[in-house]
Amino acid sequence: GLPEYRGPLNARVTKTTRRDGFVIDHVLFESLPQYYVTANLYRPESAGRHPAILMSMGHWDSGKAAGQLLSSNLARKGFVVLAYDPVGQGERQQAYEKRIGRSLIGGPTEQHLSNGAAAILLGQSVARYFIHDGMRAIDYLVSRPEVDPDRIGATGCSGGGTQTTYISALDPRVKVAAVACYMNSFQTLFAGSI
Repeated sequence: GLPEYRGPLNARVTKTTRRDGFVIDHVLFESLPQYYVTANLYRPESAGRHPAILMSMGHWDSGKAAGQLLSSNLARKGFVVLAYDPVGQGERQQAYEKRIGRSLIGGPTEQHLSNGAAAILLGQSVARYFIHDGMRAIDYLVSRPEVDPDRIGATGCSGGGTQTTYISALDPRVKVAAVACYMNSFQTLFAGSI
């Protein structure tokens, strides 16, 4: 099951960056109490309510920054896009050590495996927190005045594609999902010749 918490996001914009044809708001919100999600909201300069897209990131160390080109292009076309860091990526690295400039655990995959093992010891799945973060990100999207809450889409690649699949299946606010690729098992990918 997913966390049931739907309390305040305590969202804030920490910085705003203006670009040609769009604006980027650097966002921080709480998915759970004191469990922070970092995100970039790309929004068109034009007034009015716009369709919005939740962009879930794959296993890139840089997290949300990996979606910058796609997000900025979509914003120029009139979409509001929220690209957020999954736990273990971007600004949400676990066991980050400033002296060496990276996580002591390793890259995103190693951090996800470490968090997954800890969740199993609690009788949970780490996936519940990834999915919950995405659904809370949609809560943030629909709170924005420039977002049309009836036109929400989701996209992602790799781990982000997996998150997109679950989020769009579990959250009825997502009207369209575009999964670029999806995590799968070795056995499924390499089943042998047909």
